[in-house]
Amino acid sequence: MREVALRYCNGAGDEVTTTWREARAELIVEGLPVRIPPSYRGQGNYPGLFWSATNQRTLVYESLLELDRLWLADFDLTVVALATQPFQITGSGTGPQPSHVPDVLLVHVDRTVTLVDVKPAEFLDKSAVRAQFDWTRGLCRDKGWGYEVFSGGDPVVLRNIKTLAVGRRPERLPAVVLDQARAVLAPGDVTLSEAVARKPSMCDDASWRVAVLGCLWRGEAWANLQQPLGAETLLTSPAEVPV
Repeated sequence: MREVALRYCNGAGDEVTTTWREARAELIVEGLPVRIPPSYRGQGNYPGLFWSATNQRTLVYESLLELDRLWLADFDLTVVALATQPFQITGSGTGPQPSHVPDVLLVHVDRTVTLVDVKPAEFLDKSAVRAQFDWTRGLCRDKGWGYEVFSGGDPVVLRNIKTLAVGRRPERLPAVVLDQARAVLAPGDVTLSEAVARKPSMCDDASWRVAVLGCLWRGEAWANLQQPLGAETLLTSPAEVPV
């Protein structure tokens, strides 16, 4: 019986064929998508492009549900690299072979790996879907990778993350503004409205708000994102957040 084959595209766009056993996530995640989601008139899903602050590059996505998972991954401080449509795996054995392109590959700060398949909840009970995911889950277990089926996130958390995303590009603000925002938030226990009100005179309103929200995006301050962000949202020092 031959091994499960894996095909991916490296950063130069060259196709690489290896085995599931020998595949290395740190190389795959630096590459290009192995397939580009199609776009055509009348389709039910909405593919597009997502700029990742984690990778500092643009990734393709196949659906708005997949886009939600990308927002969560890009905000996750434990994720150091991510890729979409990262590779194709083809099964081993005789007869028709299973073949699958997972949706998202995540590499974490501790070098662990998570493979994510995105699927609306209403499709999860279909036998073909269950069989495909069970097969992929078993492969990941054998390789020591985590495996996740994503069918949706907390809409409040997602809305808050997208609000904070205005601060994803700190290089676009003067370093002195960022340092002043960190200084305002460092002690913790300040509301969002209080932080905004402490704007330095030399900074415009929009840049100061971006700097404050950027501190939340980068984990330099913490807020409960399971509640809608508002003027009275309490911003806390990360050191004070219970584990």
